[in-house]
Amino acid sequence: MNELKERFEAVQCSLMDLIDTINDQHKGGVDFGTGHRLYPAEIHTIEAIGDSPEITVTRLAERMGVSKPTISERINKLSRKGLVSKGTKAGDAKAVPLCLTESGNAAYKGHADHHQQMFDLFVGKYGDDAEAVLRKFSFAFKEMRELAVEFSCKKG
Repeated sequence: MNELKERFEAVQCSLMDLIDTINDQHKGGVDFGTGHRLYPAEIHTIEAIGDSPEITVTRLAERMGVSKPTISERINKLSRKGLVSKGTKAGDAKAVPLCLTESGNAAYKGHADHHQQMFDLFVGKYGDDAEAVLRKFSFAFKEMRELAVEFSCKKG
């Protein structure tokens, strides 16, 4: 049992190391080809707008699971960087459609390319086993998260 506990703790440490590595890579933001360093919340906002052109602030907040003031602040920041523009909808001053600018589209594409490169590295490493490895990771991470939630509920 001691060896099993040690392996469990080693897996937890590896997972935390992975999270720390990803967080370190994004700490100062990432330039996705626009000259602007974007933080995860910003590039994922750009991604959501790119995936749903002319989405409204309200819909975007709902989709991203954040408040309207949070999205509005983020949109204003992205707008000042020249990545997002706000439109108007005839007859509805509250429904503000959002669009990516040319630079915003470049960031959107750069982010997609970034993910493609990570995917290509993964497939290059695991080859024909990539799908099975992803299934195992997905299952294990989901289970570990559920255990962590259960643990925090018992403590809280």
